[in-house]
Amino acid sequence: MITSCDEAIDRLRAIPGLSICPRPLLVLPLLRTGCLSTVLSVESPDAGWADEFDAEFHALEAATGLRDHTATGAGVDQVLRELARTGGRPRLRRELALLSYQALQPHWRTPLAELGARLVEPAPSAPLSALRDKTAQRAWLRSLGVRTPPDAVVDALDHRQLRRRFGDTYVVQTPRGSGGKGTHLVTEEADLLRIGAAAGPWLVSEYVDGAPVNVHALVSADGTVRVMRPSVQLTRVEGVGAAFGAYSGCDFAAPALLPARALARAAEQTRRVGAALAGLGYRGLFGTDFVLDGTDDALLLEVNSRMQGSTWLLGELELAQHALPSALRHVLERHGRTTGGEPSQDPSDGCQLVVRHTGGPVRVAAAPTGGLHRLKDGALRRCGDGFGLLECGPDDCVLLQLPSPGLVLQPGVAIARIVARYSLTAPDGTGLTPHGQRLVEALHAGFALELLTASVPC
Repeated sequence: MITSCDEAIDRLRAIPGLSICPRPLLVLPLLRTGCLSTVLSVESPDAGWADEFDAEFHALEAATGLRDHTATGAGVDQVLRELARTGGRPRLRRELALLSYQALQPHWRTPLAELGARLVEPAPSAPLSALRDKTAQRAWLRSLGVRTPPDAVVDALDHRQLRRRFGDTYVVQTPRGSGGKGTHLVTEEADLLRIGAAAGPWLVSEYVDGAPVNVHALVSADGTVRVMRPSVQLTRVEGVGAAFGAYSGCDFAAPALLPARALARAAEQTRRVGAALAGLGYRGLFGTDFVLDGTDDALLLEVNSRMQGSTWLLGELELAQHALPSALRHVLERHGRTTGGEPSQDPSDGCQLVVRHTGGPVRVAAAPTGGLHRLKDGALRRCGDGFGLLECGPDDCVLLQLPSPGLVLQPGVAIARIVARYSLTAPDGTGLTPHGQRLVEALHAGFALELLTASVPC
């Protein structure tokens, strides 16, 4: 059983690692510990990452000059085609262990083999069809005795009928989607018209106005379930360019201000879900999304059987406390190596806020430089290099995921993540703090964007 960070790193460094992910930030704990040599992604790393982490990055937007909403699978397809066209690089021509954020698609094995990479893959994941379809997932959760919001699966969206059943405000979701994609808040019939005329089925749920909380947990190779610290999930923050439900970051300190009994209920239900996943053969990290219902209860919205958008920040907190990062545990467990040690469930100071571009397609003429910043006289002043929370002081913030000058931005894409050791939003994650508001305003002031008159291909 692996219990120390040093032992985990030694095991993972034995074979250089390959990761496939939407953006390199998501695998930062693996990069920090030297466990990755190659990253295939949609978005490019920030400046300086290749040298800092001695890794090779191949990103779609570096080839296309465009940041859009290309899915990871389609993006990696294009990256592999580009690598095949150019012949790849020598560092890719060797044995690579798959240390992935994104599950490997079978058709990727052929181009990787043609580039000289022999993959050491984890055991196939259990087929969890109930977790890939939200309409089936809710029924499965209720079969476990887990509380969920009242819902219904419908083939057509009739506002009068749905309002009669769920009240004036309700949530409509497509069966598949992550990061808030396909999730819509409906308060009037016009909202349904904006969703479009796509055919069902739809998952329609009662809207519960409580704090959104995410809980990490791990199913070990021996079936043990370990629940980790919660975070407030930022999905409805005004002023950062995100639609309802879109993932806008997380705050690991905010749970300290939320009802302890409701959080304990979320942890208890997460453990129950983990036991069921273990029985189905799932191994590795998973996450549970809750909405707190008063002071005593939590309703489970969704289960994510993978690493999440907050896993990297959780790893930063764990590294700061000299604990084995959850991302490393996930990879080891997926490869059949049991890890030990009880993770902390205590709140900890760490927050990330995603800021998005609004408006039409634009080209970046100028942008802030990533790294460590401090707000002074209403402007962001760069203080030095910074790659995540570990470089961040109590009064600083780190800017990440910034577009390079010349890059074209499609509406709704992220233009930055603000990372700090203090909260940027209210405890329930619905609005920016005054300081958070000033940071967002200063961030936008650092950009110069050129409107595009001609259409840009998506």
